[in-house]
Amino acid sequence: MARDENIIGKRIEMLRKRKNLSREKLGAIIGIAGNSIYRIEAGYNLPSADVVIELSKFFDVPADYILGIDKSFGDQTGVNMKKIPVYEKVAAGVAGVAEPIDYPIDEIYIPLGSKGEFAVEVVGDSMEPEIKEGDYVIVDTNSFVESGDRVVAIINDGADALVKLYRKFMDGPAMLYSLNQKYDPIVLTEDLKWEIVGKVVSLYRRYR
Repeated sequence: MARDENIIGKRIEMLRKRKNLSREKLGAIIGIAGNSIYRIEAGYNLPSADVVIELSKFFDVPADYILGIDKSFGDQTGVNMKKIPVYEKVAAGVAGVAEPIDYPIDEIYIPLGSKGEFAVEVVGDSMEPEIKEGDYVIVDTNSFVESGDRVVAIINDGADALVKLYRKFMDGPAMLYSLNQKYDPIVLTEDLKWEIVGKVVSLYRRYR
């Protein structure tokens, strides 16, 4: 492949840098050598079909985008991506250890047109194995929240912010559930002064 026509390599390099990953780290995540990532990004080698699939899953973009067929996710300049803020940690665990949503602590890029206005970093283990400590959950405040959705909720007049599974039963109160069975559900009674901030629409996992 001519290096000036290296669309595949440029897109992989752009996606890698947006996650602040070295070539060696990306290679370890998808199961190839860091030098192989270098050769793909530089245009010396083409990725195999298996590598394209792994990259597509890891970066959460269509395989056609990596292959240069689909331009809807933007080019290497990032013109079709949007930047959203990441806010202070919220608890995905026991109420009382949560840190309130406050000032932005980070920023990430998501595809333009996708749902989500901001993200929050998760602490605690109550949503494992689906959501792990250190993950960023992307939150959409305009999506209609239904029973069974993952949400960011504030209780105790904003003193505690939680990432939980929301349930509303026809003849009972709304409740917040953990996926980790060692945590009890939280019954959303009026005295808790609770509010659903928004629906969790996607997950951004940071690899170290």
